[in-house]
Amino acid sequence: MLINDKEHYDKVKSSISMDNLRKLLDSKDYSITKLATRAGVSGSTINSYLNGQKIPSLTTLVSMANYLNCNIDFLIGRTNIPLRVDEVNSMWDDETNITIRNLIDLPKQKRELVDAYIKGLMNKEK
Repeated sequence: MLINDKEHYDKVKSSISMDNLRKLLDSKDYSITKLATRAGVSGSTINSYLNGQKIPSLTTLVSMANYLNCNIDFLIGRTNIPLRVDEVNSMWDDETNITIRNLIDLPKQKRELVDAYIKGLMNKEK
């Protein structure tokens, strides 16, 4: 895929949702104007992001995520977990991160077994 390939660009653009950006702005009572100033764009540009007419640049996404104290994937709707990457990385050591990665890579049926096992362990401890 070429970076400037129109077909792939349109697929990526259509997969991006700025609904979480709107939710954050509403929940934290932040203004579009202030976010625009912090991100170095105009208020109408932020509205274009919210309406799906434009895609923010990477630098704009980073600026918005920093200001809103969340991660970029949350802003564009790829996850519902707003934690910043540095917060996630500081939660666990490298070995735990590898274990989590391995768990994610398991087929669904095996993940369900691991989940049931962990739930069973949690119930035994109570």
